[in-house]
Order: sequence, then C-alpha cells, then structure tokens
Amino acid sequence: MPKIVIINGSPKPKNSASKMLIEKIQEFLENKPTIYHASGLVRQEDYSEELSNILNSDILLFVFPLYVDSLPAPLIKLLTIIEQERALIEEKTSMGEQKGIDINRKLPIIYAITNCGFFEAEHNQIALDIIKNFSSTVGMRWGYGIGIGGGGYIASNSKHISKKGSASNVYNGFCELGGAMENNIEKKENVFLTPTMPRFLYKFSGNLSWYLMAIKNGSLTSLKAKPHTSKS
Repeated sequence: MPKIVIINGSPKPKNSASKMLIEKIQEFLENKPTIYHASGLVRQEDYSEELSNILNSDILLFVFPLYVDSLPAPLIKLLTIIEQERALIEEKTSMGEQKGIDINRKLPIIYAITNCGFFEAEHNQIALDIIKNFSSTVGMRWGYGIGIGGGGYIASNSKHISKKGSASNVYNGFCELGGAMENNIEKKENVFLTPTMPRFLYKFSGNLSWYLMAIKNGSLTSLKAKPHTSKS
C-alpha cells in the first residue's frame, strides 16, 4: 500500500474548503494518509521529522484554494522549504552523508486539488502549472491535478459532492484521483470540473449570501457605498 501524505495549503486554521475536500478525498482511499497543514508547519522551529515523512512518501497531494491565480503564501513557503531540503540532501549524499532520507527509493508522485470561487474551473490552470513546475524542480514525478470551479457552492456543503446532483462530476473526479493515487498512476493531463448548475444561478446564490451576511452584521446600507468616489 502506498504511503500517502496530504498537504492542506489553506491559510485558514479551520473550517476551510480545503479541509472539506481532504475529508472527501479520503473516502476514496484505502490507506489512511498523513495530513499536514502548511500554515502551521512553516511556523514550527523544527520541522525535520515532517519533511522526512513528506520526502519518504509514495504519494504527495496538495489541496489548496486559488489565490490571485497562484498559491497561498504559506504553501509557497513550504514548497521553498521542501526544495531547499532536497538540495541539501543531494549535497549531503554527494559527500557520503545521510539525513534521514532513503536516497535509493523513488521520490513521491505529486498530485494537486485546487478550487476557486470563479465559476469556470479553468482559472485554476496556472496554479496547477506552478505545482507541476515545482515537481520538476525537485525531481519528483507529476501525476496530475484537479481544478474545481464554483468553489463557493462546493464549500457550502460537503454533501454536494455525491454520486447524484450538480457536483456528481466532482465526485467522479475524486473517485478517479483516489484510484490513481492508490495505484501510482501518472495521468499527466489535468482535469477541470465545475458543478453542472447554471452560471446565473451560481452568481445569484453568491450575491444572496453576501446580502444575507450584510443583514446579519447590520451592514446592509453599506453594500452600495462608494467611499472613494469624488463629490466634485
């Protein structure tokens, strides 16, 4: 059975869409994965044990939200740390030293799941390319990634990702990814999935949620405020 490590790349300490997606993907895995939260990991003074587990895994899955067509800052920092650790290991190996890593074993295959609030899942392309380029830089194999659109709908209820309904395509995509991870399959081509609900309905639901949130917080009159508009 492959050793699987999952990295939660969300900056949110709890109740994030990434956490929910990780819980969902675990339903398709026979093996229980080790899960690390990037924002907590990079704040540790000593993360050598965690880095060793990451680099000694068979499968490495990154799950994160889209931030300005890119990755959240804590995840970027963690990727940098992993890259530096790989370079250090290679240097130590060339000098005949070891650093807790089995150099003779294959490096993990990397997969990724990213979601965005945009309806169109293709907005995730650049972020997945960043993870793919990272894989190449550190000498790891790239499996493939899943880009999810309509993240607001997906994150509102994990039950939306089910065999039936408007997010059944996401369910099927997770089922396929789980099989790929369990069997070390490198698919290469990314998959982009958006719930099959109409775009106008997704936009309407999003606007309604903002409206209800404004009422709850007593800020309804501020929704149409234009504080930077010149009065002259």
